[in-house]
Amino acid sequence: MKELFKLIFSLDFKGLFIEKTDNGMIKFFRYLFVGGIAFVVDYLFFTLVCFLGDNRIITILATTAGFVAGLITNFLLSKKFVFQEKANTNSVKGEFIAYTVIGVIGWFLNVLLMLLATELIGINRYIAKIVVAMIVLVYNYLARKILLYTPKK
Repeated sequence: MKELFKLIFSLDFKGLFIEKTDNGMIKFFRYLFVGGIAFVVDYLFFTLVCFLGDNRIITILATTAGFVAGLITNFLLSKKFVFQEKANTNSVKGEFIAYTVIGVIGWFLNVLLMLLATELIGINRYIAKIVVAMIVLVYNYLARKILLYTPKK
């Protein structure tokens, strides 16, 4: 934590975002940043599809469109800035497939939580999207870090 704050307060953007690190807090900080960008892409696609109507099917389609756009954005940026170590796969294709499988589980969680929030609890879908995104972001980071980017022993 000390190293992260040092980089932040010294405005060392190279250390915060570019240089390789094994520091878990710096990696999570980067993932939050990357996740934020991916969320903006996700939310943009979600909102565009929501213009098609206001029903359960549109909410599912919008959530899916946002998910796919966000997943691709997240993978590309995470490869560059967060998970710079070699994945526990034999190829980039295998890495993307594993990344996607974890993401698909996150998508199911996303859809389930969106439906629970909007249908059962009655939360506005735009607000629900923000809350659900934060929950799924933590799941995605932990699952990818533990299952895909922790060195095998």
